[in-house]
Amino acid sequence: MSRLRRSQPRALYWRRGVQTLFVAIILWIGVHFALFVEAARRGEAVGFPRPPGVESFLPISGMLGLRHWLTSGHLNTIHPAAVVLFLVAVATAVVARRAFCAWVCPVGSLSEGLALLGKRLFGRNLVPPRWLDVPLRGFKYLFLAFFLWIVFVVPTRGLAAFLYGDYNRVADVKMYLFFREIGPGALAVVVGLVGGSLLVRHLWCRYLCPYGALLGLVALVSPNRIRRDPDQCAGCRACTEACPQLLPVHDRLAIRSVECTACQSCVDACPTPTTLTFGLRRSRGLPPWAVAAAVVVCFVVGIGVARLTGHWRSAVTTGEYVARMPWIDQIDHVGAAMGGETVGVKQVNTP
Repeated sequence: MSRLRRSQPRALYWRRGVQTLFVAIILWIGVHFALFVEAARRGEAVGFPRPPGVESFLPISGMLGLRHWLTSGHLNTIHPAAVVLFLVAVATAVVARRAFCAWVCPVGSLSEGLALLGKRLFGRNLVPPRWLDVPLRGFKYLFLAFFLWIVFVVPTRGLAAFLYGDYNRVADVKMYLFFREIGPGALAVVVGLVGGSLLVRHLWCRYLCPYGALLGLVALVSPNRIRRDPDQCAGCRACTEACPQLLPVHDRLAIRSVECTACQSCVDACPTPTTLTFGLRRSRGLPPWAVAAAVVVCFVVGIGVARLTGHWRSAVTTGEYVARMPWIDQIDHVGAAMGGETVGVKQVNTP
């Protein structure tokens, strides 16, 4: 076998499998939650429970819930799954860097698909010059700082009032209605992001996603990373050309960048299988199936423990959702954030 012959893309196959699994799960959750909300809005009897997994789209509630848990010792009962899923995502970053972005996140999968479509339509994806790329990457950290400010600006004494208040109790429904009844301004932003993602690979993930920025910072403590054996390297630069994050893999002994998503595209592209590995040491890397298993196990264990301990399903009953639907447009997040009364529904007493 030629030294420069490309190896089979084993990591890609495993990653596609994990992506497909999580996209299918998210679609199932989305459809069931939409049916749940629409039935509740009509005041009908809902024959199935609200899927707790929808709380994965409530990162602010999850981070506020985590802060409340750490300061009070109690996990809130309104959106406990938001806290659990946030901690699971953090765990994946510790185990496998930003693998959540490349292996799990449906937005990341969509962004990747749009980039492949754009390459097919236009022949290639645009690569911003470094002088523009680097400052653009800073935007996601600005957004992260803004969201962290939101999380910590709420006074400690007001955390419980917000978490158990009117707005947070229906935050998932408000999120659904935002996209169901999306306005022209927000629609224009979505269309712009989709169009931009056809041209620039991973536009949202690379430049704008605060969640990815946070996981990248957490990943700095991960002992696992892409490692290169210079004695085995052929110097072909195939790894660097394949990296979706534009990292100079061919010129590093180890990739410590917060941008690395552990997608292992560089490992697949390398013509010598022993040159690049992902793991603790160059001599013994983790096979792609092990990374896939580690990511899935983080979710299985995290959700399993939450279910066994009674910290998975929300205390907001189906009847309460139905009762609040006529007033849903009058529930204001500003008043909720201050821990005060909101319009239309009497605030539930906090524990």
